[in-house]
Amino acid sequence: MKWAHPSNERDRGAALITVLSMLAIMAALAVVVVDAADMSMRRAANQLAMEQTRWYLMGAESFAAAQLSDLRRRAESQRIDQSDWQGRIFEFPLDDGLMRVSLRDGSNCFNLNSVVQSNEGAGVTVSSAGVLQFALLLDRLDVRTDRVALGATLADWIDADSVPSPGGAEDGLYNGAPYRPANTLLADISELRRVKGFDDEIIGRLAGVACARPTTAPNRLNPNTLSLEQAPLLAMALPDITLEQARRIIRDRPRGGWEDVDAFFAHPLLAGLEFNEVRRASFSMQGDYYVMWAQVEREGGRESAAALLRLQGETGVVVRRVFGARAAERAL
Repeated sequence: MKWAHPSNERDRGAALITVLSMLAIMAALAVVVVDAADMSMRRAANQLAMEQTRWYLMGAESFAAAQLSDLRRRAESQRIDQSDWQGRIFEFPLDDGLMRVSLRDGSNCFNLNSVVQSNEGAGVTVSSAGVLQFALLLDRLDVRTDRVALGATLADWIDADSVPSPGGAEDGLYNGAPYRPANTLLADISELRRVKGFDDEIIGRLAGVACARPTTAPNRLNPNTLSLEQAPLLAMALPDITLEQARRIIRDRPRGGWEDVDAFFAHPLLAGLEFNEVRRASFSMQGDYYVMWAQVEREGGRESAAALLRLQGETGVVVRRVFGARAAERAL
């Protein structure tokens, strides 16, 4: 009878353990590799779907630009009923979902950058008229703090120099902050959070009636697209009327809108008042800026975008765009 040597038994046991350990490691590595490959494929599919969605949203911008061009051409020969497009939601079916697009007048807001003015050779300097108009808007919004000082501080944030305006603030008053005045135009109303004196309450009051446009020129209001919430803008542009009178004028807007600016100024609350050409020039029946909102819903998710378009001649040009679930809330 042949007996196995004990050392051979131990060697075979150790070899078996080694083989099983290697198999376990290889199996774990295989699981990791397969999982990584699956994750990579899903990431690539999601990226492809997102890119396709973004292209749909870019297509919505082309649709909006075409709509604006058509409105401009039609306005030359007929009166345009603003309800035909203002706030109207256009729906477009997609192969695997739905796209919604809406347009609104982007001129009915106070351009925060108009508190400064562009001067040839001197760069961007404080606009006294812009600061005073901003202070008047803050008054219509029932902001109780020093309204002129807020306007001067905003102008100092934007202008090119480092000399503070009366009541304003330049570098020296931002010593406790990890930043200095931008010395350039605002791109978004959210930047006000950095400006001295502007808190969340004031910014909240400005939301919906203030905006940032890539120019120092003040916006011209369109009486045919003003909403009741934007009545403070009308009361700002026409300081001889009260806020409640401004709301009444907007409520009295005829179906299809006023034919022209003269018809607007013929309203009973305005007919007895005298307005100079500067006041009248603050209004126009055709806006320069428009805001587009679009949302694409597809299998597996949705994406939203907002874009600021400017009419140049009869062509709509995208000035700025933002993507994201809260794009519609951005103050474009």
